[in-house]
Amino acid sequence: MKYIVNGNTIKTEYPLDLDAILCCGQTFRFARKGDGYEVFSREHRCYAGGDRIECDDPSYFARYFDLDADYDEYMARLKGFEELGAYIEAGKGIRILRQDPFETIIDFIISANNNIPRIKGIIERICSHCGADMGGYHAFPSPQALAEVSAEKFRELGAGFRDVYLSKTAKILAETDFIAEAEKANGSEAAKLLRTLPGVGPKVADCILMFGLRKWDCFPVDTWIFRKCRTEQLDTTLKVRDYYMNRYGSLAGLAQQYIFYGARGK
Repeated sequence: MKYIVNGNTIKTEYPLDLDAILCCGQTFRFARKGDGYEVFSREHRCYAGGDRIECDDPSYFARYFDLDADYDEYMARLKGFEELGAYIEAGKGIRILRQDPFETIIDFIISANNNIPRIKGIIERICSHCGADMGGYHAFPSPQALAEVSAEKFRELGAGFRDVYLSKTAKILAETDFIAEAEKANGSEAAKLLRTLPGVGPKVADCILMFGLRKWDCFPVDTWIFRKCRTEQLDTTLKVRDYYMNRYGSLAGLAQQYIFYGARGK
């Protein structure tokens, strides 16, 4: 996508489909504001609406919204699969955000067996508790700050059964080079590594691969995807995942997003 930067404003060649981008379950720190959305990532904040992004760091948000990627080319490749045509047309405004790996890991541990309003509430309470005060909002906590939070405190903040997972995982990520190792690994190796973290199962690992590590050779299978993709032969989530990963290859994650968007009736 072509865009220009003028001061703290990014102007894109055509309006971003922010409903498709933000409301498909890939991120949780955003809120409707006026005709657009206020979006938070790490210590950063932007207001995005139409063809403009007003922000504190244009280079950060140009990368965050993946503006340098050619989604027309991605869609052309995926339209070679006949079954994806209608999904791509419906969800053609989707872009996969380039999110911070640490924030994504924590967010998707919280997302397990949860709903979006509750996920957003838990994350905001955690940010308010130990994220830096940025004046009007709080940054997402650093790994070191989050590692100081006890399991009991996570439970007080509403994390429920995920309390111990968050406590243990935050310490691992603060004290080791785990994220750097995952970034260097290929998709399958990174998936195995992610599944060693407390609270990270196959579906959560695939979401982290897609949204935090930009490894798209994965196919997260939740209830919506399983309902849409299951057959007599593909009768388990693992079979669905493996089949479509092999079918769509390096763009499997993006294909999953188009199917997910269509499956939910957006």
